[in-house]
Amino acid sequence: MKGSTARRAHTKSRNGCQRCKARKVKCDETRPHCQNCTKHAIDCYYSEKAISTTARSPLSAPPSASSSAEFLQSDELPSIRKSTNDPHGPGGSSIPGQNADMAIGIAEMELLHHYSTSTCYTITRLPILQTVWRIKVPQFGFSFPFVLRGILALSALHLAYLRPEHHAYYVEKADFHHKQALQMVSTIMPDIDEGNAPAIYLFSSLTCLISCAKPRSADHFWMFGDRDLELLALFRGTRFIISAAGDPIKFGPLAPIFKNGSIRSSTRNSRSTMNLSYLNDLRQLLKDNVQSTEELDFYFEAIHGLGKSFAMLEEQGYQNIQTADVFAWILELSDGYLSLLRQRKPEALVVFSYFCVITHSLEWAWWMQGLSIHMIRGIYHALDGEYHCWLQWPMEQLGWVP
Repeated sequence: MKGSTARRAHTKSRNGCQRCKARKVKCDETRPHCQNCTKHAIDCYYSEKAISTTARSPLSAPPSASSSAEFLQSDELPSIRKSTNDPHGPGGSSIPGQNADMAIGIAEMELLHHYSTSTCYTITRLPILQTVWRIKVPQFGFSFPFVLRGILALSALHLAYLRPEHHAYYVEKADFHHKQALQMVSTIMPDIDEGNAPAIYLFSSLTCLISCAKPRSADHFWMFGDRDLELLALFRGTRFIISAAGDPIKFGPLAPIFKNGSIRSSTRNSRSTMNLSYLNDLRQLLKDNVQSTEELDFYFEAIHGLGKSFAMLEEQGYQNIQTADVFAWILELSDGYLSLLRQRKPEALVVFSYFCVITHSLEWAWWMQGLSIHMIRGIYHALDGEYHCWLQWPMEQLGWVP
């Protein structure tokens, strides 16, 4: 038509990322993340055909998923070299004609199935909370892939515990999924709001469980590594997330968790701690040996919190104690005491050894088995001989002999 302007020709992108193709926008094909995805703060990924023409970066992040089906598509997951301990065999797939990448999707489905039918029941013994972990938590994972990755990591560690003959394979799977999830969540942590706070809280909780469940070598004593002190920061980090999210997080799909926690906290805080002779002996020992009044106050405050936990144990018994009862002490710790603990102050380590007796009440959970002994062994070897007698009571309660 006369006077009309000719449409400008442009080169169609054949190797653009899947996000740009879905949005029908031009992709600059920058790898590992194109400019469009970087601008919108979303995960960028390319199809296997596109990747075959360009070397994939080992640091390329996995895709975000709006559903479990999208997340588990084999051509959207990064390639993983199968270890020799792979229970599905050297080729990875037991289905004739399927390529190696398809086996990765099957492996992830195995982990998700195991979580839904087994692992979710091992996080708590309360049926109402088991329902939350079984149904509500995976639903968050379908919208927030870092939660789904956390679920898969925990499930893999559970299978490593149940199937020792394939231990290395499942631990490798757990490590892979958790690292990918950490990369994802680190990008949104500075912008916590009502929309993403529940998912971040769940991932933080899953990370606490994963940290407890990770394999512990006999020659890696607890107090010698920063990884284990990081566990304290992880549990305390959930408090920050709840505070940043405000009240809405407590009345949504996760309401049963917070309601139960509130009830248990009220019960715990009403317990008397004055008639616990072993803690009175510890107070006197510290009073006779610690010169700093400020430092002594930090220890006494921590011991007061331990007293409430011990009172709950004595009143309700080991069979009825809950995870919230045990880890409430960590949430209450003062920054002053934690600073002394990080400095490996002998008195701070001794106080923490009494907490090992409390954590022993969670030995029913596979992810806590052996942790109490592992911790007190580390504390014992971190202290000079003159302090070993200070550990006598907690060692006797745990039945551990150096």
